[in-house]
Amino acid sequence: MKRLSSDNLQRKTKWFWLTLGSLLVVLSVVGTLAAIGYLKYRQIQASMAVPPPPEMPVAVTLAISRPITFRQSSVVVGSVLASQSIRLRTELTGVVTEVAMVPGQPVRQGELLIKMDTRAEQAELKSATAKKKLASADYQRAQRLSNANASTAQELDVAAAELTKSEAEIERLQVLIDKKTLVAPFDARVGLFDLHVGQYLETGTEITTLEGISEYLNIDFAMPSHVADSIKVGETVRLKTSVQSTELTASIIAIDARADPISRSVTARARLDHPPADLLPNDPVRVIVEYGDPISAQAIPATAVRRGPAGTLVFVAVPVEGQLRAQARSVLLAGAGDGVLAWIGQGLQTGEQIVGDGSFKVSDGAMLVEVAKTPASLNSTPAGDQESSLSPAVEPAQTMVLSPEEPVQ
Repeated sequence: MKRLSSDNLQRKTKWFWLTLGSLLVVLSVVGTLAAIGYLKYRQIQASMAVPPPPEMPVAVTLAISRPITFRQSSVVVGSVLASQSIRLRTELTGVVTEVAMVPGQPVRQGELLIKMDTRAEQAELKSATAKKKLASADYQRAQRLSNANASTAQELDVAAAELTKSEAEIERLQVLIDKKTLVAPFDARVGLFDLHVGQYLETGTEITTLEGISEYLNIDFAMPSHVADSIKVGETVRLKTSVQSTELTASIIAIDARADPISRSVTARARLDHPPADLLPNDPVRVIVEYGDPISAQAIPATAVRRGPAGTLVFVAVPVEGQLRAQARSVLLAGAGDGVLAWIGQGLQTGEQIVGDGSFKVSDGAMLVEVAKTPASLNSTPAGDQESSLSPAVEPAQTMVLSPEEPVQ
């Protein structure tokens, strides 16, 4: 019995120390976690006591929205045509004896271009001329005899017919000689060609092209049928070429009587007076055709328009508590614009300040205060990019700096 009591006492003692050790471990872990939590709490409190950092300044430009009136426009590609143009071909066979024209050089109406061998025709012409003289003498003799009643009327008629026949033969030979002597039908510029003296030419051989030189050029272009429905002869279109920085103006002189059976487009022709010297036939030009009724809108820089999943918006500079802040505004475009200006149909009022260049750096609520020096490039618009039908254009942009230090004056 004594031995059994001693074993129980040992087990209870061992269990006590194990329980006490576990309890001490738990208490130490809890104390450590509490200490860490306290330190974190103090750090959070200290961080909350620190004031927020100041807003960083961001450079942008501002522009004033201005009212404009424009018409819808369609941009198509047109082709330049000379006032007169032909492909020079031979009408008869023959050997080239003279080439008087120079590739790429102008020629005047009536100037010799090409001469072919006409020796055979010239010889026949001399023979025909001699026969004409003989026929003329026979006719005069027959006429005198007829007047003296010494010959019959039939003899006079035969003599007259022979004279007419000889005159016709001379005219035929002269036409053949003329057809082998090619001259410029109008003032023109000669195209490229490869022709040499002694070269034999078949009938219908194409030699070169002649593009007329005049004070105007024609522009042919195809426009959609809904545009053609509102266009009339006499209206003007604007032209932009790859070599001209300024826009040119042409007047519509003709509209085709039918639409293309495949594209359903309608071809029109415009006349460009006093064209630039570097504009050549078959050059492509961009034709801007305005159509429809005038539309009122607000003009702002194209760089001010931001597009995203939520739609189209701009940032408007509005005063808030003494500071000028950027405010996001949803807008609707009234047209495609002209590349420099965007046309806003809804969402803006006349005279509002719009964030232009740098709008991609602006967030809703950013402050705009200090006016910095405006770069010269912001006050200039590329020549030819202004819409001709616009009323007052957008004011020169002002560079603004985003900063919270100064109030708006």
